[in-house]
Amino acid sequence: MSECKHGMKSGCVYCHGHVKPTPEAGRAPKKRGKPPRLSEQMNDRMTDLKRRLKKLRDQPSDA
Repeated sequence: MSECKHGMKSGCVYCHGHVKPTPEAGRAPKKRGKPPRLSEQMNDRMTDLKRRLKKLRDQPSDA
């Protein structure tokens, strides 16, 4: 092997390394799992908070 442009006599991985191509067409799409229970609880809380906020904004204030 000849000297690479980085000055190494045996060649470096940047100049002489081989990269395996990954076949994108043969891959199956990743399946998404069920979201964790905590995530569902947080989504429910946020939905409830948004609903309550909207209700408060729609009410005319008596001040």
